[in-house]
Amino acid sequence: MKTTWKIIALAVLLALGTLVFAQHSLYDNPNYKRAQDLRRQADIAFQRGDYLKAQELSQESEKLSVVALQESETQRLMWIANAWKNRASERIGFGEKNDAAGQLGAVWVEAKASMALAVAEYDAKRYAESTTASKKVLDLMKDFTPSKFPATYVVRLIPEARDCFWRIAEYPFIYGDPWKWKILYEANKDKIPDPNNPDLIEVGNVLTIPSIAGEIRSGTWSGK
Repeated sequence: MKTTWKIIALAVLLALGTLVFAQHSLYDNPNYKRAQDLRRQADIAFQRGDYLKAQELSQESEKLSVVALQESETQRLMWIANAWKNRASERIGFGEKNDAAGQLGAVWVEAKASMALAVAEYDAKRYAESTTASKKVLDLMKDFTPSKFPATYVVRLIPEARDCFWRIAEYPFIYGDPWKWKILYEANKDKIPDPNNPDLIEVGNVLTIPSIAGEIRSGTWSGK
């Protein structure tokens, strides 16, 4: 009997030792911390030969580890959903400022409905469904381009995703392609604090947007 409990306790300890938690947030999870503490206690009990106690502690640790992992996965899905929701919201906001309703018609109505659904699902903590709805917004509006293209762009303060050459180049009314950031950089080297550091641009900088495909550009886009 003693040998059987020893084998079971050892098997549980080895199984716990193979668990890998990818999310950094897990290490701040109370259930994970408690599971780790129980695991250490189980290891001590096992070393002392108290196999029944080792098994009891190991099983409790395993249960808490599963709970912690589930909580961490929920948080991961929440972060993903929030990121997609912000992107979709930004796209909707862009459409509202650039007459998407007039250009897209029924597609715009559907995009707005999907945006509302994304928010509702997120608030209901159905994060996977929220992400799907947000992605639909972006898909519906992927081909939307304003009828006017700006010749200059005022760098904005966006706390959650600050303006940079890469991000600005990605905007549909700029180039719609982040890989074209170097075009912006080369055209505006003399306007940034360090011409050799393209990552350092300041809020309020007025960047020149060169035409690259024969598009006619005029005016300034400031997001207001």
